[in-house]
Parts: sequence; C-alpha cells; structure tokens
Amino acid sequence: MPNDPGLANDTCIFMEAIPGDGGTHNGNAVWWLSPDVTLRGPSSGLDEADAGQSNPVKVKFHRKGPASGCHFPGDESITVELWVANPSLVMAPRANSASRVGFIGAPLPAEGGTRIQQIDWSPHAGLPPGNPEAGGHKCLVARCYPESGSASDTSFFVPGDQHVVQHNLCTVPIPNQTLIFKINTLNPNPPLHLPANPLQNSQVRLRAVLDLEPGDFVRHIVLSRLQLQSGFQQLRTAPLPQGFKFDLTGLQASQVVDHSQPGPNSFPPHTNPSFEAVIVLDTQNVTQLTFLATPRGTQPGEACIFHLTQSDTAGKPQGGLTLLMLRV
Repeated sequence: MPNDPGLANDTCIFMEAIPGDGGTHNGNAVWWLSPDVTLRGPSSGLDEADAGQSNPVKVKFHRKGPASGCHFPGDESITVELWVANPSLVMAPRANSASRVGFIGAPLPAEGGTRIQQIDWSPHAGLPPGNPEAGGHKCLVARCYPESGSASDTSFFVPGDQHVVQHNLCTVPIPNQTLIFKINTLNPNPPLHLPANPLQNSQVRLRAVLDLEPGDFVRHIVLSRLQLQSGFQQLRTAPLPQGFKFDLTGLQASQVVDHSQPGPNSFPPHTNPSFEAVIVLDTQNVTQLTFLATPRGTQPGEACIFHLTQSDTAGKPQGGLTLLMLRV
C-alpha cells in the first residue's frame, strides 16, 4: 500500500489504526475504526458533532523509540490536521468530499512517547446537511507529521501511511422498517495519468459484510457506543432473513454477488453474510451511494454490525465505514 511521498522523510511519527499496530496498518483488518482520533459532541456524544457548540476532538500520535532505527528530520514540533466528512467510504482532500477543520502545531513527543492534541471544532449552525462541516454523524481523518513535511493535497493514502488514520462509525436507531443509509464516496485514483485501460482505473469494488462474530477490537468499539444507546440489549449473531445490499440503480454495476440472505446456497459455511459488486466511479466527483437493510426478524434492542468497504478491483483497500443498525 502506498505512502504519502511528501512525508517520506519521517519514519518515526505514527498513528495506530488498531491498538498496538505501531503504525503498520493492516489493510485486511477493520483499519477505519482508529481509536487515535475521537469526536464527542457535548449533547449528542461520540462520533457526532453538535452545530453551534464546541465539539472536542482528541488526536493521539506516537513516536517510535530509539531502538527502532527510524528516521526523523529533527523538527521541533508536529503538525496535526483534522478533516471531517459526512458518512463516507473514501474521502480525499480534493473534490469537496472532506473539509479540514483543524491545522495546528503540537509538541514533539519524547522517543517512545505519545501525545494527545485536542482540537475544539465548532460547526456552524444553519449549514445544509450535505455540507461536510454541518453537524451530525461525522467521519474523521487525522494526519500527524513533522512540521517540515508536506502532506498530499490529493490523497490521504489510507490505510498505508503511518501518519494518517480514519475513524468512520455511524450508529442508526431504526424501527422495524427498511434502513436507507446514504454514503458518499469517490474514486481515489487521480483524474490524470490514466492507465492504458481507463475503465479499469474507474472501477471499484463495493462490499458489505454483516459481522456476526466481531473480534475483540471491533466488539470493544461498538459496545462502547451501543451501551450508551437507550434500549440496547444485544448484538445480532444470525443472518437477516431479508438480507441487505447496495442500491445499484443508476450505477454501472457488474460482478454482483449476493450472499446476504440465508438459504441452501447463500454463503459458504463459517463466513459472514455479504454483498458485493463492481461499479464504475468518476475519478473527479463525489458519488452518493445507498445502502439498504431490513431489520425484520430482529428483536427490539438488537444491533447489527455492518462493515461497508471499497477497494480497487485487485483488492487494494480504499475506504471503509462501520454502520451499527439498532432496532428500536
């Protein structure tokens, strides 16, 4: 996975996508739930911003120890960037998909040490819901790097670059009716320097998975949110009778594989239910997708964990979001 060339002179400063990864982000894991950037709305709580109020965002960054042999340019401070977006799979500093709401210097950690920089963000009241800087559910990107670095203005280079992390988690309480969840995304391939096959450059793979057996990290993160929700009782451990999908209406879609519903040939044994498709995405504009799920068959207080991801057709990860559907 590529790194940001403008930050290549430093291998010491890092952020963790999963606790303990030391800045080596595993693209095959749930890397978009980083605990190193957290937003807490004073009224709405975790992962939500309250318009017209000061919303504290804490950004944690680390410095490798002397035994690591890492290279540091010798700067005296660290640049901390905070970007916000509406629920999204892929975000980028271009195409108005995300807004930078924090850019601040922070003290350099001691070798082997960690620091937390707080950024107080106040979304303007009255902005339309489609504006990234409006209140509500927010997807976050944080970048931390030596002050002499020059971070890309076209890509965040997630999940590969150790200087950047993403936190995308949305909790949606819903009655016994179909969930219609809107998600922004874009094609992170640059609009210029297209390969010999432009179609291949514009194709991406969407995938949705219902996580019936979350690992310790995912379980900890989702329960820390759900236990604050009124009426939450338990996590869903069985497939949904009516499945789930991305709405492909109006999209150039192919290679659609629906393993979301129980049945004799629905999905292989010992795997989570899933839905995937290859679609064509414009490399210059934000596209809004729709994810659909029907909670029929669930009990009040039961929550489903959906991991929504985007990758290129070779499987290289580009973005992800975890959606918690809570039946109320």
